[in-house]
Amino acid sequence: MKKTAARIAVLAALSLLAIPSAASARPWGGNGFNDLGPASVLLGVRNGQVKVKNVQFVMTCVDAADGMESPRAFFARFNNWENLNQNRFNIEFTANAGGRIGFVRLRGILRSNGTGVARAYVRATGFGEMNEVVERCEGRARVELHRGGN
Repeated sequence: MKKTAARIAVLAALSLLAIPSAASARPWGGNGFNDLGPASVLLGVRNGQVKVKNVQFVMTCVDAADGMESPRAFFARFNNWENLNQNRFNIEFTANAGGRIGFVRLRGILRSNGTGVARAYVRATGFGEMNEVVERCEGRARVELHRGGN
């Protein structure tokens, strides 16, 4: 009788491990801002991996000809799955957005309570018709994340 109860308990525990967690089943996302405007991040999460479905925020661009600063929107996605390391992610990629080519770094943590944070950084360059540099851009934003994307 005790062996049967122990076997049932072990089987029940193993079956719970086979069920995907809520973090694997739903996206993570949230909104934030920087000094220039709103920001948002949407992540896909599954089986200990994460991908960038969308990151967007406003960055500062400096015109190469006259040195004038102006705000520009930046948006990107990265569809490759990257491994989470103790629920932390560090994703670096290159993206083309709005005629600018940029280096993107997205770092953060997904906590077991369904909250997290992402820090986005981008350094981008805009090119003209003759492939000349017309502007250099940089921006960063911090976004509070929630499981389920709300």
